[in-house]
Amino acid sequence: MTSWPILRTQGSYTRRSGELLFGGSPWGLARLSVPARSWARHVLRAGAGPVAPRDEVERATARLLVDRGLALPVLPPRTPRREEIEVVVPVYGSAGSLARLLSALDGGSPDGDAGRGTGAPRVTVVDDGSAGPEAREIARVCADHGARLVVLPENLGPGGARNAGLTATTAELVAFLDADTLPSPDWLDLLVPHFTDPVVAAVAPRVRGAVSGPGIGSLLERFEARRGGLDLGSHARRVAPGGQIGYVPTAAMVVRRSALPDPPFEPGLRVGEDVDLVWRLVEAGWTVCYLPAVEVHHEVRSGLTAWALRHAAYGSSAVPLERRHPGRLAPATLGWPFLSLLSGALLMSGGGTWPRALGTAAAVVGIAVQGGTQVRRFRDRGLPVSAGVEIALLGLRSEATAIGNALRREWWPLGAAALALSCAPVPRVRKAACAVVVLGLLPTVPDTAHAARHHWQCWRAPGAGAPEHDAGIPLDPVRHLALRLGADAAYGTGVILTALRSRSLAVMRPRFRRLPRG
Repeated sequence: MTSWPILRTQGSYTRRSGELLFGGSPWGLARLSVPARSWARHVLRAGAGPVAPRDEVERATARLLVDRGLALPVLPPRTPRREEIEVVVPVYGSAGSLARLLSALDGGSPDGDAGRGTGAPRVTVVDDGSAGPEAREIARVCADHGARLVVLPENLGPGGARNAGLTATTAELVAFLDADTLPSPDWLDLLVPHFTDPVVAAVAPRVRGAVSGPGIGSLLERFEARRGGLDLGSHARRVAPGGQIGYVPTAAMVVRRSALPDPPFEPGLRVGEDVDLVWRLVEAGWTVCYLPAVEVHHEVRSGLTAWALRHAAYGSSAVPLERRHPGRLAPATLGWPFLSLLSGALLMSGGGTWPRALGTAAAVVGIAVQGGTQVRRFRDRGLPVSAGVEIALLGLRSEATAIGNALRREWWPLGAAALALSCAPVPRVRKAACAVVVLGLLPTVPDTAHAARHHWQCWRAPGAGAPEHDAGIPLDPVRHLALRLGADAAYGTGVILTALRSRSLAVMRPRFRRLPRG
């Protein structure tokens, strides 16, 4: 590995003077050799900034940190050569959106290659079986902007259209952009340098909702600008199944051609084809990176119904993905200690002397088993007992978060029933139902608090320092939370309906983890 500076990913840290590394993607624990500890501790110190390795030991440590997702390289921007990368744009009946995108890609000039300049990438547009009038308009737009046009005789879906675009191109790097997106002028300058690392197969920017027209935009546009269905947050990550970021959307993504499987996109997947591709790349040993410092904006569905149906469509991909990647789509992975703790907490919340006593005992047993098991494992390996306790608590918190997310998504009917029973006249039922509601809402607290803080800041100083685009548009926390709950329920509805139609309930069932052995 060369001497690239690396920067810690959010949530990665060390313990015991750099001996133990916590974090990464997927989250895990690693133990470092003595020579590497000091430098790793320096890199993973909060607020350290980019740190460049200086010798072979530090370079090997940097490679380990990057491979485990504990840090990511920081590379200077570089404008790619024209022959180095090509852009593929699948389109279906969206000539107006396509015209805006091509205009942005060629610098705003409608004069095709003459307006692009020698450094602009070549663009291949794939018309995915659009109807006659729209097909003619798409052809005209491509001619105006000097883009190559590939016309499919029938609609194959976005994955099939991207496969056709790949076949029509030759560059080693290929950038996918949906027709309804708008990238920033320097998006390729910031993404392409990461392919200097030979293990990187794909790099993706942050995809945020765009505001159309003047003003602050509609309610849905404001929500999508802050927490859209394709927005994976503000923290750079290594992408991996089971990690903080498990996939990246191909609405905007740059890939290395030689890393792609054959076929790159599964022909049978019309939704979730990007998830399948990313997981196959990671399984093959490639690295996929998410870099939110680069932003691409996409159009927002107009109308609440169309918006909800889109989120339901995302959920409908769960069953076909589960068939290709068994066990990956389980709504939660739970251990018996956590189930004991959860059942104990529900019994205690219901009230009554005996239920509280039984619940307390169950909760204590769950915590004791979880902590005792991890402590024994760490002690037997010569690791500090305190780290075992920390891992045990983090595991319980992770399982509680998974249950809370499932109560708003795949299990939302159960969460809705608990919400209704929280007003029940029977005190014990009401208290237990309230506990379930709180469990479901807890994972939303950080996001809602961030929305509330931002809304308060904008309310106190309206217009002061507001950015040009939608990233700074405020949305009050009540409507923000309501729309998040709606998006989660719509996604869960897509999962439930598809599971019932296919008679495959694996995406609805949690996975149960056995107690670890020493």
